[in-house]
Amino acid sequence: MFEAADKEYRPAFHFSPAKNWMNDPNGLIWHKGEYHLFFQYNPFGREWGHMSWGHAVSKDLLNWEELEVAIPEGKDGAIFSGSAVSLNDEIVAIYTRDKDQIQDQCIATSSDSGRTFKKYIDNPVLDLRMEHFRDPKVFRYNDKWIMVVVKSREFVVCIYESEDLKSWTLLSEFGKVGATGGQWECPDLFPLEINGEQVRVLIVSLSPGGIKNNSGTQYFIGNFDGRTFTPKYSTDEPRWLDYGSDNYAGVTFNNEPNNRRILIGWMNSWQQKEHAETSWTGAMTIPRELGLVDVNGEIELTQTPVCEATYTVEIPAAASGEIGLNGFVRLGYDAQKKIIFVNDFEAPYDAGNRAFKLLVVVDRTSVELFTEDGTRCITIAVFPPIGSSRELIPFHTF
Repeated sequence: MFEAADKEYRPAFHFSPAKNWMNDPNGLIWHKGEYHLFFQYNPFGREWGHMSWGHAVSKDLLNWEELEVAIPEGKDGAIFSGSAVSLNDEIVAIYTRDKDQIQDQCIATSSDSGRTFKKYIDNPVLDLRMEHFRDPKVFRYNDKWIMVVVKSREFVVCIYESEDLKSWTLLSEFGKVGATGGQWECPDLFPLEINGEQVRVLIVSLSPGGIKNNSGTQYFIGNFDGRTFTPKYSTDEPRWLDYGSDNYAGVTFNNEPNNRRILIGWMNSWQQKEHAETSWTGAMTIPRELGLVDVNGEIELTQTPVCEATYTVEIPAAASGEIGLNGFVRLGYDAQKKIIFVNDFEAPYDAGNRAFKLLVVVDRTSVELFTEDGTRCITIAVFPPIGSSRELIPFHTF
């Protein structure tokens, strides 16, 4: 039924499930020699529903082996987004359970490298009896476990601590700043260094309320003292992780063996949801290594694609120009507007009077554009007509 579309649209080097619906990445962790990508998954169909944790593993973040469902939906409820940590050679998943209009936080353990999980008998471990309280990201800080989790409709990130992953104490809350359209989801809080200084980056996804009111992700640069996140700069206006429509719910890997901070997002949007009629629905973004750079006296987040299949576009000094993909995608730089763009999605970028490079990752159903310094990124999913050429039309000025 889907043979022609599957052959045309299956991503070559972005993860997509063999069949059925996929959305948010979950439980990103390196454990015993493998990168583990768990993800929101419907085992029974191509539309959202019956949320469970799918599972794939990789040695290099690009070639993935999909495994059996790791944590299935059960009588106790659907399995929503969350994270994973390593403890005593086991993987512990910390996830949101959704049942009867209540969302609470639960844990499950795996002693076989994530292939199967056993749910904790005394779940939930954190329950506020709320309808929209979800997406725990847990990490180690000194001798305690820290959880960031959102009250989605209140635009609040809650910070908890625990000694055993079972009993949690509220430390502080941060919120109702930056972009507050739609609802907040999928927080992450992690350290990065710049010029010998360690800062903390807090990312929060929201839907809608992003670029062009699509799903999107904002970030805050600040400090974390073990209890409270304090931003370094004004939070009146959002700082966007991505200026496209299709990079949502991204989170980073725990335990990355090379001390890199690697992020993967869901390459779709709840508002767009344009997907060809294929046997699967959904793909992940290219993994991106995150970093920091000083721009005009303020620290900004950077992204570099973890991928060798990158096309480089040379932009001459003070020039405007674009490349194209057979008419269905155009991307480039506008020196007058001081923007980079992919179709009608734009990101502010002032190159001044200098030549620079754009990095482009093109797969069968996606385009990801990065500035050379990593400060701007635009991600879009595209489904050109079957049989269309994927060849790049060379750069030309305008």
